[in-house]
Amino acid sequence: MKKISVVLIGMFLMIVTFQSAWVQKEKYHSIFIYNFCKYVKWPDNQGSGKFVIGVFGNSKIQKDLNSLAATKKINGMPIEVRRISSATEIGDCNILYVANSESGKIDKIISQTGNQSVLIVTDKPGLAQRGAVINFVEIDGKIKFELNQQNAESHGLKVAGSLASLAILV
Repeated sequence: MKKISVVLIGMFLMIVTFQSAWVQKEKYHSIFIYNFCKYVKWPDNQGSGKFVIGVFGNSKIQKDLNSLAATKKINGMPIEVRRISSATEIGDCNILYVANSESGKIDKIISQTGNQSVLIVTDKPGLAQRGAVINFVEIDGKIKFELNQQNAESHGLKVAGSLASLAILV
């Protein structure tokens, strides 16, 4: 009985630790996304008076982005965070975060955005090669990001060299 209790307590602690790490990951991703805006230049005609960050699919990152949006601005514009459930809803997003659960739709998303100035950010291996501009990766337990400059250019985005120097170039 004592062994079962120890095993159950150990499993509980592992689950709590894993959930805590996942929550931290989402928080870090939202901070990264906000800071990417300081190093990416959108065309001058881009924007409607607000900076729109779309979250495609269900992701807890939306809560963290909403917290940032309540107190921050990007290029002097208020931030609007939208939940996107279909590629046809992307519209005037400046940034589109594609939740891992929706990564299978990346080809449709790329097709829908065409050459619009949308910074597409993903979180699944291989998506920077398939059309995302920035893709989060975890290496040795640390969050890093891949940057596909060709994809950025095809969307009319200019990425500062200082951001590129921190990225894993794809």
